[in-house]
Amino acid sequence: MKGNWKKGLLAGLILAAPAAQGATVFEPRLRLTAEERYDDDLRLGDGEAGGQLMTKLTPRLGLEAKDGRLTLNSFYAADLLMRHGSGKVTLDHRAGLEARHVLTRRLRVDSAVRVFRVTDPSSLPRDGLARSTAPTFFTQAGLGFTTRATDRLDVRAGYKFEAVRILESGQSPGYAHTPSLEAWYRSTRRLSLGLEYRYQAFLYERSMGQAHGAAAGLRYRLTRPTTFIARAGPVRYLAPDGQAGGWVPRVGLELQREGELLDVGVVVGHDLVGASGFTNALWADYAGVVLARRFTQKLNVFGAASFFRNGRAPSQDWGVFSGSPTVSQGYAVSGGVEYRIDRRISAQGAVDRIAQVGVADSAGAADLTRNVFAVRLVVTPW
Repeated sequence: MKGNWKKGLLAGLILAAPAAQGATVFEPRLRLTAEERYDDDLRLGDGEAGGQLMTKLTPRLGLEAKDGRLTLNSFYAADLLMRHGSGKVTLDHRAGLEARHVLTRRLRVDSAVRVFRVTDPSSLPRDGLARSTAPTFFTQAGLGFTTRATDRLDVRAGYKFEAVRILESGQSPGYAHTPSLEAWYRSTRRLSLGLEYRYQAFLYERSMGQAHGAAAGLRYRLTRPTTFIARAGPVRYLAPDGQAGGWVPRVGLELQREGELLDVGVVVGHDLVGASGFTNALWADYAGVVLARRFTQKLNVFGAASFFRNGRAPSQDWGVFSGSPTVSQGYAVSGGVEYRIDRRISAQGAVDRIAQVGVADSAGAADLTRNVFAVRLVVTPW
């Protein structure tokens, strides 16, 4: 009998393991943010000049689910902004869902959906959409299947969808559909090489433009927390009837670092994009950097900067600050500090400057430059 208890325990663990792995744990989340800010945004309304003090309240509800194969995160947030000077009140909506499901040891499914209905287009996650002061609807969705064909080769089939509509009379929605197929080969423990084919369909005002692109990729792990990614290749743009098509280069460089004390993200590139709300397709230059530095468990400093330029594809007006009326460009700079009072409460201070110029070809064009100074209290009850 001395050895039987070991055999019984082992058998019990084997029988219990699938049930434990299959049990899905659901965790609700709630975060409340109260913010007082000074904002010289032109959307103050009623012909107000200069800036105003504002109060912003943001309740955010979320649901997380996790088991041995599934990871799911979802949220809904409402942004209530009350302007003290003009008395104007606006309500924005944001929602999202991300899921990763491991179907087998060799097959994984990733999906994501984000939906925004905002009165401030400069708050959207894609630069260059704020071409007027009108409210904007924006959504992004993606679905991808990744399979490990061999021990070193991964193959991924993906689809992305974007939609934009400027919510004012006379404006039409814009759509972009982007299926793709790519393969990545791990040549060493640090280096992976990739090839990609991408198709794009751009729909706006009942006309459709198309693009076919091929790109080579490189992924290299510089250190354990730092990875460099590069993509480059040609894109052939087929414009709608009556418009000119042509070739557009595609280049993308990324540097990602996630460490214990320092996070860094850098991205630079040139590409063809759609779903802008005012034309089929745009060429786009973009650059951005995000930094987060943790000094202690309670003190964190963060900052970000981004720049963009875009114009009607496949125009060659790429000279920086060329002054072309068909080129839109702008930048954003932000920084702040966060102090965690305890596990559930933190205080933040932040400064933002957003500027955009070159909007002569858009309806309701205006100077969208603004400065924001804010203090926030963030409470996470659960």
